[in-house]
Amino acid sequence: MGHVVTRLLWAVTPSLVVGACMLRPIQESDIERLLQLWLYLACSSHPSLPVSYWTDAGRAMRRRLQAQCRFGAPGDLASSSHWVYTRPGSQIPEGLVTIAENRQVETIFVSPGEQGHGVGSELMAQAKFGRIQLETQVLEENLRGRYFLQQHGFSEAERIFNSAANQDEIFMHCRVA
Repeated sequence: MGHVVTRLLWAVTPSLVVGACMLRPIQESDIERLLQLWLYLACSSHPSLPVSYWTDAGRAMRRRLQAQCRFGAPGDLASSSHWVYTRPGSQIPEGLVTIAENRQVETIFVSPGEQGHGVGSELMAQAKFGRIQLETQVLEENLRGRYFLQQHGFSEAERIFNSAANQDEIFMHCRVA
């Protein structure tokens, strides 16, 4: 019940405290740290791909995050598609979930030091909140990411060969409500 009550406070408070997690909309000052963290985790989760594969994707991510910070409606938290995790009392971002088109989980990641403590689950709960269905895709070699998604109700819908990555890209769906 604590999760529901906390999430109902969106219109009142700019951040959500859920258990030991602090979730808030992304701020422009978060972008560099999050991109560095994302690049490290992407390379670690996909050892067969060169860093250059991810740096190109990182530039596109930077543009999306900056656009959200500059043009997003700061007073309308329900429309925010980028949610950041910070430790209580800290402003340093340690995790991010990005939701596009109100159903596509574009990215979800947590710093290595915070993994295994429920932070990813809280970010996923934020992604699911108020939505009927979520979709995402993950490269075949990202076993840890696939397992996390399956633990949170995602199932494989189809596989399409990604020639740039030289492996299957797995499209997954999750019925939330």
